[in-house]
Amino acid sequence: MNVPLLLLGALEDLLDEYFKTFKWYLSMRVLDSCEPIPKSRLEKALRPETVSKMIECYGEELAVEVTVKILRNMRMNSAAEELKKAHTARETSAPSTSSPAVTPATAAPAISAQQGGVIIAPMVHGGSTVGAWNITINKPNE
Repeated sequence: MNVPLLLLGALEDLLDEYFKTFKWYLSMRVLDSCEPIPKSRLEKALRPETVSKMIECYGEELAVEVTVKILRNMRMNSAAEELKKAHTARETSAPSTSSPAVTPATAAPAISAQQGGVIIAPMVHGGSTVGAWNITINKPNE
């Protein structure tokens, strides 16, 4: 599971009052290496937007560290440990990037929706995909 989904899962487990407290912590300096996120950027943010803002401000790895630290500050130690374990498991199951070997090209994933459906495409950060991405939207004949 990727980091944004891990973080979203952790935030979705919070009741609304705890989520408000979580956002309050984000507006403070939680880790020395992380600047606070201004309250105005978090005030009306829902859980997915909060995850996006955290990753935008801190990057994926620090966003996990900040989330674990905040959960511990909120005395939600089991939730903090669950997130930490899931993140560690994700790291150990991910292929190593230390090898200089070239990653073979893979076929582009196909995404489709039924008529009237909505597609939420993934966000792309970095990666090793070389070349252009083509997105084609076909409207079926009615």
